[in-house]
Amino acid sequence: MSVPFEYTPIAQSVLDECEHLDTASLSDALDSLGIDGGLPGIASQVPGTRCVGIAFTVQYQPVDASKGFRGAANYIDQVPSGSVIVSSNSGRHDCTVWGDIMTHFALANGIKGTVIDGVARDIDTVINCNYPLFSRGRFMQSAKNRTQLKAVQVPLVIDGITIRPGDLMVCDGSGCVVVPQQLAAEVVRRARAVEQTERRIIEAISSGSTLEQARMTYRYDQPWLSEAEHVGAHVPS
Repeated sequence: MSVPFEYTPIAQSVLDECEHLDTASLSDALDSLGIDGGLPGIASQVPGTRCVGIAFTVQYQPVDASKGFRGAANYIDQVPSGSVIVSSNSGRHDCTVWGDIMTHFALANGIKGTVIDGVARDIDTVINCNYPLFSRGRFMQSAKNRTQLKAVQVPLVIDGITIRPGDLMVCDGSGCVVVPQQLAAEVVRRARAVEQTERRIIEAISSGSTLEQARMTYRYDQPWLSEAEHVGAHVPS
């Protein structure tokens, strides 16, 4: 089952720029807009990997035992290239919703990565494939006859954070962040400014500045300000 949803397309240039931004900078940019976007407790299972893409959402539900065999993965045939799959298994740790077969399918079909509110298995294979997988942990027990697909391309809520189909997903060693699609360009602009501010602070302290002075000079209290916005901005005493 899928539900019609109105998308705000994200420009390819925005996606390309995110390849060079980390989740910390994007989170700071979201903070500047009063938005929480990080997914607590969901971490990389394959060190050194990251992914950027458009959210394709998947909602699971407990199996109705009266209806016979239930698998959990056939939705993947619908996932477009360039997507990051975001699966909600309601944080369950007793059964997995991702493994080796789905990893190979994802790699063969241009899927950028997978985020799971739950656990995954076949981790040795996933690591050998260097596939970006982010989850709450690892567990070998199958989803078959334990959880089943409820819907795809519907809004999900994970730890109070809403992920809508078409939102921007960026994941790296620090975790996963979701950026509302309608704000993607502005958040990326602010994240770029955050990284520039932090580079300037690092350069200043490397040249002998105190941390306090460098932070004051480069407005660490508002690191998302552009260079033009820094001019004339009030510096707190």
